[in-house]
Amino acid sequence: MSISFSGVGSGLPIDEWISAFVEVEQTKIDSLTAQQEELNKKSSTLNTLKSTYTSVENSTLKFTDALHGSAADIFTKISISTSDEDNKYLSATATQLATPAVVKISVQQLASPTTRRTYGPDSADGKQLDFSDSSKKLSELGYDKEATFTINGETFAVNGDTTIDGLIYEINNSADAGVSVYLEDGQIVLEGTNLGAQDIIVEDGEGSDFASWIGWTDDTNLSLGQNAKFTINGKEKEATSNNLTSAETGVTGLSLELKEVTGDEVVKVNIKRESDSEGVLEALKSFVEAFNKAINDTDTETDSEGYLYGETTLVSIRNRLRNLVTDVVNPDGIYKSLADIGITSGEPGMDVDADTTSLVIDEEKFMEAFKSNPAAVKELLIGTNANSITGEEATQGVMQRVQEGLDAALDAQGGYFTARSSSLSSQLSRLSEKIADREEDLEIYRERITQQFNYMDQQIAALNNQYSQLTSTLSSLTGSSS
Repeated sequence: MSISFSGVGSGLPIDEWISAFVEVEQTKIDSLTAQQEELNKKSSTLNTLKSTYTSVENSTLKFTDALHGSAADIFTKISISTSDEDNKYLSATATQLATPAVVKISVQQLASPTTRRTYGPDSADGKQLDFSDSSKKLSELGYDKEATFTINGETFAVNGDTTIDGLIYEINNSADAGVSVYLEDGQIVLEGTNLGAQDIIVEDGEGSDFASWIGWTDDTNLSLGQNAKFTINGKEKEATSNNLTSAETGVTGLSLELKEVTGDEVVKVNIKRESDSEGVLEALKSFVEAFNKAINDTDTETDSEGYLYGETTLVSIRNRLRNLVTDVVNPDGIYKSLADIGITSGEPGMDVDADTTSLVIDEEKFMEAFKSNPAAVKELLIGTNANSITGEEATQGVMQRVQEGLDAALDAQGGYFTARSSSLSSQLSRLSEKIADREEDLEIYRERITQQFNYMDQQIAALNNQYSQLTSTLSSLTGSSS
């Protein structure tokens, strides 16, 4: 009968056993990690839905901003036309702030830039210079010194090796000199980047005379720009530009670009304010798109297969939003609900209470309703302001109701999305700590059982050694007995 132990030490699959034991413990961590992934997906989905509901609220602001002034009123638009149909003399634009009016304009003089020139081929004796060949160096033209000079306070340096090309390049590439430079009739011309009677200040640097030598400090080479001169509704005005802001025209919201002197002709600019059905329709399309996405995404994510299944508060927010949009808003109004202006749940023609989720717009019906009574459409959508003179109280429209309905959910301090996101973040934080602790414990466990199995392996190795010695001794005794 023989007894043996296989392999080195015990010969047993110790590594496999350790891995099996560790894997059992790892499954517990894997379960926590799965919970963590689920919570992360839930948190991410919740944040995405918050952005979706925020888009709904933002889309309503396009409407309700009209309650705060004409500048933000999408229900009306400013149109502008001129008697100068080809825009030969001027072009005009107007903002929402413009007041309807007919403005009479004539242009006596366009604004022009100031220029300073160098001496040229035709200058007086002793000052004649010719810069026609831009590749020449200053030394070739008679100036061979180190020098500095400033243009409107910006400093430049030259020497005899500076070429005309190099000089022009340096000045044109300065953002602060306030001039552009070009060659004309053998002269280097500085032209102010701003229009109007504004001088170009050129001075020599300390101990330098380049600007004087070239002629830029000589006022006989200065051609001062002129201001634009124009008349608006009989009032004479001036500006340092041909592009006039409303502050310069004196007409709120009206901007002009002057192009040519009108002479005896007067240009009439007609500013009109009219209802903007297209602008309102586009804003409604944006609102409906945002609304439908919020409703449909909520339905998907709170379904039994969704990441937010069981979020009953979210479902309530969704239901409240839909009710606010589809319910009767103004029982005494000409248009009582969105269905009256062509916005319904379902295809055009279906009742607003139809069992569908998405809104659709019957554009033809909307256009008819708006054309028939734009003020009633506006009242349905945004309500009215209080009137202190008549004593009439403010009324609410659909968009204000939606804003109020979403405020509680989207409030940054204690709204549903903020509170729920904070709760999920806390759960994730605790779970991360728990996973970290379990992973640390697992490493300790792995080290402990590794040491234990190694000790067992050593003991079996010692037994194997003793067994070998015993069998060797028995063999020798048997041989002696024979």
